[in-house]
Amino acid sequence: MDKTFSFARECSAEVEQVWPRDGHVTLRFALVGAEARQATVVLRVRGEDGGELRLPADSTGQGYEVRIPLRLLAARRTADEWYWDLYLDVGAGGEPLRLGTHLDDITGKKKIFVYPAQHTAGFRAAPYYTIKDNLSIRCRREEGQ
Repeated sequence: MDKTFSFARECSAEVEQVWPRDGHVTLRFALVGAEARQATVVLRVRGEDGGELRLPADSTGQGYEVRIPLRLLAARRTADEWYWDLYLDVGAGGEPLRLGTHLDDITGKKKIFVYPAQHTAGFRAAPYYTIKDNLSIRCRREEGQ
């Protein structure tokens, strides 16, 4: 079986644009291989229990858009560095889909796409691609905070 073909037929949450700016990270993304009446972006703190945020995404007609306020990412975090992994929940009752970019024929995005860090509320945050081409946000407390 051709793995490329079978993957393309599966449902995925494909990030199309990432805009870190003005204390927010705005994402535009599409749901591929399925349809949904609603979409919620789920942010989960990696390696911690109970660290989750849920933000409703707006339909753009061609996909979805969500604006993530960075100040929310610092709430109740005590570590010097933490990571938020991003998912898409379409309300179908299953496990949310990991947000990433996999259908564009570009692999190794972690070393290719570099987004600027923003400084807010005593920490800095920057979206980045993981080694699996999924999207996450790295947060680090600023010196002296």
